[in-house]
Amino acid sequence: VAIVAIVLLWLTKPLQYMPLAVLATVVFLIGIELVDRAGMKRIWKLRRDEFVVATLTAATVVLVGVLQGIIIAIVLSLIDHLRRSYRPPTAVMSPATGDGADHWKAGEVTPDARTEPGLVVYRFSAPLYYANAEHFTEELLSFGTSEQPPEWVCVYAAAIPDVDMSGADTLKSVVTNLAANGVTLVFAEVMPEVQVEFDRYELTELIGPEHIFPTVAAAEQAFRTRSNA
Repeated sequence: VAIVAIVLLWLTKPLQYMPLAVLATVVFLIGIELVDRAGMKRIWKLRRDEFVVATLTAATVVLVGVLQGIIIAIVLSLIDHLRRSYRPPTAVMSPATGDGADHWKAGEVTPDARTEPGLVVYRFSAPLYYANAEHFTEELLSFGTSEQPPEWVCVYAAAIPDVDMSGADTLKSVVTNLAANGVTLVFAEVMPEVQVEFDRYELTELIGPEHIFPTVAAAEQAFRTRSNA
């Protein structure tokens, strides 16, 4: 800091006689020191996609300008977000055995995967909107078209924070198509704000309030009670 202050106060005029190439080199070397190399190495090790975004952003700032770099960072971050939500993590849940507690484990989504005979608990971990609605539809309908369709498909909705109009239309289509194959679509752990959207889109009426459960355990118990009736 002291050296910078001295240069600014007393050496500004002499610096104007230095060749621009030398000044550019000085600025470049200072810029290199500002790069958090340890942080970049950590990003490369943990999240390669974020490393690509950071590298392209830094390159744009150096080669083009700061404003353009900010724009590139925003665009690339949006693309990365869309990529993640386009095919979000999904799973067929099943009880974890061995500790006697109410724990669940995630399994691969396949047409024949079952939580227990006749029941599928399906987890979808993203907002349901136009970009991923087709993926959601394909996986749910695959249960209904399997060799031995389940009686119930329960959507574990704790990780679905929003449903847009395209998502609502998708749900209506899925409910109808599954019902045509003798499969009932139910929901568990719907967020309060999503429940408001269900009411607004008239999904609650279509699904049936009796088919929206506070917990997965409650849905599982209702399925067993229905099956034993």
